[in-house]
Amino acid sequence: MRLKTSRICRILLYSSLLISALGGCVIKDIGTTVKQTIKGDYYLRAEKFEKGRQDFKHEVAEDPNNPLAHYYYGRFLLQDAENKKGLVQLSKASDLEPDNPDYHFWTGIAYGEIGDKKNEAISYRAALKLNKKHLQALIYLGHNQLEKKKYKEAFNLYSRALKIWPGSPSALYNRALILKKLRRTPEELQGWHAYLSLYPSGAMARRATRHLNNLKDFSYRNHHLGPRTITIEKIWFEPFSSKLDDSSTESLKMVGAIVNNSRKGNLQIITFQKNNKRLARNKAVSIKNFLLEEFPAIRPDRIGISWFAEPQVLPAGNNKLKIDESVSFFITRK
Repeated sequence: MRLKTSRICRILLYSSLLISALGGCVIKDIGTTVKQTIKGDYYLRAEKFEKGRQDFKHEVAEDPNNPLAHYYYGRFLLQDAENKKGLVQLSKASDLEPDNPDYHFWTGIAYGEIGDKKNEAISYRAALKLNKKHLQALIYLGHNQLEKKKYKEAFNLYSRALKIWPGSPSALYNRALILKKLRRTPEELQGWHAYLSLYPSGAMARRATRHLNNLKDFSYRNHHLGPRTITIEKIWFEPFSSKLDDSSTESLKMVGAIVNNSRKGNLQIITFQKNNKRLARNKAVSIKNFLLEEFPAIRPDRIGISWFAEPQVLPAGNNKLKIDESVSFFITRK
């Protein structure tokens, strides 16, 4: 998945520019360079985009041969979605200082924003030629190749990025998606688990969970709790008992918090245990008791329980899957 420039500018803030500026080519005025870097990064972090744009427009007018001024001016133009003007400034920065990988990377971002995928990729590759471990260039070249359906190259790029930052959400998610495209099912399963183990909530987690469920893996499931749909890891119990396993307490606390903060509707807990109705009931009671203990503000009559001595039947792609033991949650209106 690609990120819009407005979001990129807010999350890809890093200090490597200062390092490369001080340790790279000859600098005529180190004091000016440091001042501009500190000022530019401050405006970006503080989201003072209009102020940054005006200041660096002035800097460019004062010193047209200053690559750093063109770089920051280009960044702020991208913030205002003036992508073509931003591209002009960022390309100028790259021309003036061709050995700076950050300038090439952001030139690639600008090309991407105007839909020029070819030159976008060329710019990312230029950044990687200068710094083969440039994290952002690896990830965004991966996005570029994924959009072109060049799955194997994209997979390799994401894998290289994950060696640098094992927790990159976009690289983790897209790596699993590529494995799906390549029909490498065992690895795809591992990929979705790797993503969900770090990012178990949010829209992307819900999508990852649907992919996982379509592979007949229900270790994570999406539950509709009133107006919200949340991803919950499978509720585990100690073997041969209804005692909750400690690994499931965080998931249950998330369910309880939603019910506790909601003034409308009642929580319904449904447990399934093949050929053991008593155990199914005890598990439902155990979950209810846990929630009431953790959230004393929830009235007992706001939590209903049901239990069945049979498997739960759930859709899995175009098929249906029976789960011998399962727990479901949903909220009903009063």
